[in-house]
Amino acid sequence: MELPWMFFGLSPTTVLLIGIVLVLCYLYSTWNFSTFKKMGIPGPPPWPIIGNMQSSKGIQHKEQEWIKEYGKVFGTYEGRQPVINFADPEICKQITVKHFSSFVNRRVLPLNGKPMNSGLTVLVDDQWKRARNTLTPAFSGAKMRMMAPLINQCANELVANMETYCKEEKVAQCKDLYGGFVVDSIASAGFGLDVSSQSQPGHPFVENAKLAFKFSLFSPVFVVVFFFPFLVPLLNLFDVQLFPKKVLDYFVGVTEDAIEMRKPGRDSSNRIDFLQLMVNAHEVYDQHMANKDKEIDEDEGENKVDFVKDGPSSQVKLQKGFTKDEMLAQSLLFFLAGYETTSTLMSFVSYSLATNPEVQNKLHSEIDDIMSDSDDDDDIGYETLKKMTYLDMVVTETLRMYPPAIRFDRECNEDVNISGVSIPKGMIVAVSIYAIHHDPEIYPEPEKFIPERFTKEEKEKRHPYAWIPFGAGPRNCIGMRFALMEAKIGLVRVLQKFTFEPCAETEIPPKLGKLGFLTPPNGIKLSVKRR
Repeated sequence: MELPWMFFGLSPTTVLLIGIVLVLCYLYSTWNFSTFKKMGIPGPPPWPIIGNMQSSKGIQHKEQEWIKEYGKVFGTYEGRQPVINFADPEICKQITVKHFSSFVNRRVLPLNGKPMNSGLTVLVDDQWKRARNTLTPAFSGAKMRMMAPLINQCANELVANMETYCKEEKVAQCKDLYGGFVVDSIASAGFGLDVSSQSQPGHPFVENAKLAFKFSLFSPVFVVVFFFPFLVPLLNLFDVQLFPKKVLDYFVGVTEDAIEMRKPGRDSSNRIDFLQLMVNAHEVYDQHMANKDKEIDEDEGENKVDFVKDGPSSQVKLQKGFTKDEMLAQSLLFFLAGYETTSTLMSFVSYSLATNPEVQNKLHSEIDDIMSDSDDDDDIGYETLKKMTYLDMVVTETLRMYPPAIRFDRECNEDVNISGVSIPKGMIVAVSIYAIHHDPEIYPEPEKFIPERFTKEEKEKRHPYAWIPFGAGPRNCIGMRFALMEAKIGLVRVLQKFTFEPCAETEIPPKLGKLGFLTPPNGIKLSVKRR
């Protein structure tokens, strides 16, 4: 009688080798699965290889189920990587502020392709502090005031496009309309570039930004990084990155052209914006490299700054400035992350107004009242925005319901105890933004859109870390102020003339992304009417 393997043309030796490989893969993938049992932390049972990274509902909804079953502190496995999850505002404060020195760094994917391995989100320790302090001045209140007119110019085209959709009674795909506006705004205010993508359908700027965020859990890069990390050196050998090479090459080219325009003698060299700050820092780097063999006095040739932001103070040396790779990495992050998060925010605000007409009417009234007393005509100044308190409540409530990312994480760099939980060095901890924002104990009826949750009086009743769409502490989103100003200017300019309504193609409720970002896969489709 033939043995079963003979039907597949396999020899007994081959079958034995396959069996050994499968057993080794199983042992490798489950080796850490006793971590939380030893620590006394509850959590869902993991599956071999994939851990707890399986859910047809979306990670955000799965987390909510786990919180109901295991509490606001629970352990999960991403592949074989153990992660402690927290869904508590006070623990968020402990991790991001009080014990910030124990959680300075974000989790870094083990891909080292250039230039993205020099980005602000993946830099660690003093490298990150140096870069953060160099870039922070680009997002000061004074810079925002200077950038507001540039964003208003980009909003002119947005309003014109809305007018076309209104006249032709076409369904507006908000993500696309706002995406072009956001790209133009970032290019103009941050880099001094006139992209004009809104008047050119299919502009490569927008198309490449879209490609950057087409993630799949089953893409080769994700499969290797999360499920078979021992194969990552092969990815690094072939310079494989998280973002497609085509996308990186395009934005690297755009940034290099913009940098070339900033050389001495060019018209743009006197601009003080995001790119110019990096160019200045790069000149410091060049100067350092030219003098690296010379003896430098301890107090000369160095630009020291105090790093103080919701946490401990430390002296950070900026002697080496920015390398070219660092300049390119920060630029790419500004383009890509800024496009995705801000266009998604504006889309969700428009959806929330369309499905809550009483809120839209109230916001229209506020805009009309404040603009009637403004000297800015149609343009929205930075100071004018600050007067629009109801607009701020609408945007804030939208970010509560639909935060761009469902959580953020940190890597523990020393053994520490947080609220009774002993966290060992090397452990990854994650703060569940979406779960905190939808906690009925913090926000009653969390699925309802209620801007009045964010009146001054209501905010004072809640924990200050119960609203964290941009992260928290010194390592929060550096572009938060710019993103909010950009979104608000675009929205106000549109709402001055138009109103949003649901249409037959509007998904109610909207379908949300499932892999960590809530970007609606089908976009937000609405009807636009003249007021």
